[in-house]
Amino acid sequence: MYLGSNSLTVRLLFLVAGMSILIPPIPYPLTLPQVVQALQDIRTTRYMGVVGLVLLMYDHALTFGDEVSLVWAAPRSFAKYAYLFNRYMVLVCLLAIAHEMCGFVGDVYSDLSCRKFLFVVSILSLLSIAIGNVLVLLRVVLLWDHRPTIFRLLAGGFLVSFSVQATLMVISLLEMFSGLYWVSTPINMCITTFTPRKFIGVWASPMLFEVLVLFSTILNALDRPHQAHTRVADSLYRDGITYFCAVAFCRTLNLIFATIGRPSTSMLMVFFTWSATTTVLSRSLLNIRKQEMHSDEYTPSGRSSPFNSLSARTTEPAGVDHETPAAWVHLATMRTLSR
Repeated sequence: MYLGSNSLTVRLLFLVAGMSILIPPIPYPLTLPQVVQALQDIRTTRYMGVVGLVLLMYDHALTFGDEVSLVWAAPRSFAKYAYLFNRYMVLVCLLAIAHEMCGFVGDVYSDLSCRKFLFVVSILSLLSIAIGNVLVLLRVVLLWDHRPTIFRLLAGGFLVSFSVQATLMVISLLEMFSGLYWVSTPINMCITTFTPRKFIGVWASPMLFEVLVLFSTILNALDRPHQAHTRVADSLYRDGITYFCAVAFCRTLNLIFATIGRPSTSMLMVFFTWSATTTVLSRSLLNIRKQEMHSDEYTPSGRSSPFNSLSARTTEPAGVDHETPAAWVHLATMRTLSR
């Protein structure tokens, strides 16, 4: 038995597992086992979206106190507002996605609204990725004491990877729109019957910047062995590597499902990945900020997180030449001996 139709204006009514399901037109034949597999993939996508939402909400509940004391109280800065905007924008988006995928809101969407919804969410996800990468870039540049070479390297990597990802995302969305439908009872969910191969590039391109971040973090630890023994620096290196490993793992999962090529798996891990990467980034920045605010260790730039420091203990003493690592080592040694 096959599902499919040469006409894009006809929808087929099939009996699957005793349920009458209105199937959108599919440009290629599907056997009944493939239909069952697609329904299982849809259910898994729905569950993974819920897992991602619960993870993000749980993290919000656990870290809200730290967020208020460490970020809300920080001076006005781009990093502060970008962090807060991204943190709550992702939460609102995942709530909207859960509403669309939950399956019990009734027939409130249409094919056109599905396409508009996917486009808006995709653009916001690109914005979220850009904000997260900029915050990571600022953190690494601080780690290198604002060295122009490091800034140009990371900024160039970010611009290239993000430009490629944004271009491929827009092209993929335009290709997907003709195969995106709202399927009513009992599925009640937007589904796609086509997955562009360019999705592989969408998930692979951000890894260029993430590899640069990992490389620059490791190189900094090797370049400054004395600084590598401080508590703040330990937090910077540990959280930086943890962030890379978590993001790389999630990106790899998306790459695997994009490579499989089944339309029903194209969004299987996307929303969970968005939640997980946002959670890891938030935890990393909060942890670095906490170490900065509660540490009396001196750093050449005066701060180790992208947020402006309120602590006088991280203020750079007058007359310090922060361009030379030797000056920093000397001052750190003198502070240690004076305790």
